Amino acid sequence: MTAPWRGSVKGKLLALTLLPILLTLGVLALLTAYWTSTYTDRQLYMKVAADLSVAQGSLNIMQERQLERLVQLSNAWQVHDDLVQQDEQRLKELVARIRRNHDFDFLRLLPVDELKQVAQQQPSLAGLTSQALAGQSLTGLSVITAEELQTWHPDLAEQAKVEIIATPRARPTQRKVEDRAMLVRSLHPITNAQGEVTYLLDGGLLLNHNLEFVDTIRELVYGPGALPEGGLGTVTLFLDEVRITTNVPGLMSGAGAASKRAIGTRISAEVSDQVLQQEEVWLDRAFVVNDWFISAYEPLYDLQGKLIGVLYAGFSEGPFFHQYLITLAELGAALLIVLLISAFFVWQGGNRLFAPVKRIHDSVMAVRAGKQDARIGQLQTQDEMADLAHQFDAMLDELDSRQEKIQAAAEQLEKKVEERTLSLRQKTGDLEEHIELLKATRAELFTKEKLAVLGELTAGIAHEINNPAAVILGHMDLLQAELGTAAEPVQEEIDTVVEQVYRIRAIINNLLQYTRPGQMVDQLHTLDINAVTQDTLALVRHALDKQEVEVVQEYQEVGHVQGNRQQLQQVLVNLLINAGNALDHQPGKVYLSTHPWQTPAGKPGVEIRVRDEGKGMEPQVQARIFEPFFTTREGGNGLGLSVSRSLIRRYGGNIQVESKPGEGSCFSVFLPRQAEINDEDEATMRQLLSGLGVVN
Repeated sequence: MTAPWRGSVKGKLLALTLLPILLTLGVLALLTAYWTSTYTDRQLYMKVAADLSVAQGSLNIMQERQLERLVQLSNAWQVHDDLVQQDEQRLKELVARIRRNHDFDFLRLLPVDELKQVAQQQPSLAGLTSQALAGQSLTGLSVITAEELQTWHPDLAEQAKVEIIATPRARPTQRKVEDRAMLVRSLHPITNAQGEVTYLLDGGLLLNHNLEFVDTIRELVYGPGALPEGGLGTVTLFLDEVRITTNVPGLMSGAGAASKRAIGTRISAEVSDQVLQQEEVWLDRAFVVNDWFISAYEPLYDLQGKLIGVLYAGFSEGPFFHQYLITLAELGAALLIVLLISAFFVWQGGNRLFAPVKRIHDSVMAVRAGKQDARIGQLQTQDEMADLAHQFDAMLDELDSRQEKIQAAAEQLEKKVEERTLSLRQKTGDLEEHIELLKATRAELFTKEKLAVLGELTAGIAHEINNPAAVILGHMDLLQAELGTAAEPVQEEIDTVVEQVYRIRAIINNLLQYTRPGQMVDQLHTLDINAVTQDTLALVRHALDKQEVEVVQEYQEVGHVQGNRQQLQQVLVNLLINAGNALDHQPGKVYLSTHPWQTPAGKPGVEIRVRDEGKGMEPQVQARIFEPFFTTREGGNGLGLSVSRSLIRRYGGNIQVESKPGEGSCFSVFLPRQAEINDEDEATMRQLLSGLGVVN
């Protein structure tokens, strides 16, 4: 038995209406699921790649800081005093005290005349002593066998042992214990007063079972809010295939923090093939111990360039997949609700729409049956159905009159269609304008997001550089005090070092001002542009002369402007260095000139031009040259021009560039005579940086 609505016009209308809606919703659901999955995967792999870069950077910083401590310790006057006196017992006591006070797992002083014999007994020193004897400091990773470590540090040999645990999806092995040690190792030569290398300072930090190393990186990368609820971020250091330190949960629980971690488990076979065999980076989902993780693996090499292990960063896949399923379920439920609501309204609308049709049908059938007095009568609706009923009644009275009225109704219908088409065109135009506005807004937000990252990086770099600068100043004061009158022959060099350190701190303060926009206004001064430009040229003269770059100067009478001298010099130094680099290390000319200028409002100002005769820029490069982190120069960071334009715009100015391929580039800096502080970028920067905890 068929449903009565299936053979009716109303049922067919319902089917015809819902079928396109159903198909559209189905396709929309599939596309949304595909786009969501693709976009989510891409974002997750980009995040884990960034996490791995942070972990690698932290490892590099650890190595560099360890070497810096050795260099600073070797330069201390107490060490040199002991070396001169050749008091071996005091020297050993000093080295032991330094090891305890500066967090070295081992620190030893090797006499030069014993290096050859020591290198024969300790293979890890092979190939490194020649560089050290040449006066070169070394720092990096090093793997030492248990036999070698036992000969000179038995405690570390015992501490380095890692019990190998059977691991799912790992390649089978017969090994039970990993007794080798991975170290962050630094070697620094110590010279006497004649500049001869007399000792080799060898120090390092054991990474086996070093939980502080991986936990510090995890807190940095996967802090609160970095992952969804239930997400687990992990960092691991492998010696070959064995985890020697990690915060990945272990296969079994036990007493102590270390036993709850997967130390001793091994890397999966597919990751091992790509990372350890092919020496390629892995960016994909991977099975880690007992679960699937979004993972990034990178090969690690020792001081001699030999592959020794893997650095890993990743986070659990489960919470993201669970959130993905919830999203799909919510989307499906929403689409089903939309479909049911549409069906209800279509059905109700069909009832109201076809009620007049039924009356018309009944009247026509009555006329055909011979009831000439049958009429449709007045309908309750005010649409085309009412007009049709009127026409049927008129047809029975006068056929010609009915034809004219049908024509009039057709013309009226055409007019309505034309009016609605015009309205649709207008709405389409408005929609296109909104789309263009959305694109522009999205591009602006993307740039401001980069500026927020720039502010965070600037604050971090300033903090890291100010600390060693303070150490240098302190040691210089100590050195000068200890030398006394004996420092007079090198007093000029000492003053030069101190002056340059203060200059570094001044530059760092400028960078900090960029992350604290509220303090910028207090730094305004009246500047002689020609004098500032000439002084800036003196700062980069050595670098340009080294590249055989000739600077052609042309200064017009431009007067004074309001601004910050150091920040303006920072902008000009960046433009001059870029102009020199644009010559591709070939001799050439850079043109530096000043010119009067007027703002669009007619106010006086100054234009500073820096033009080179380099290779120029393609239009697509020129369009992005001021974006943060965009660079075409190897080794560049893409921040110079972005920061320079932001500094100039703070005072109501601007930077523009004109360039043609093969004809060089010309950068123009425009400054109003009276600074007009622009707070738009500053407010955005403050809002973004406050969210990152950089400014208050």
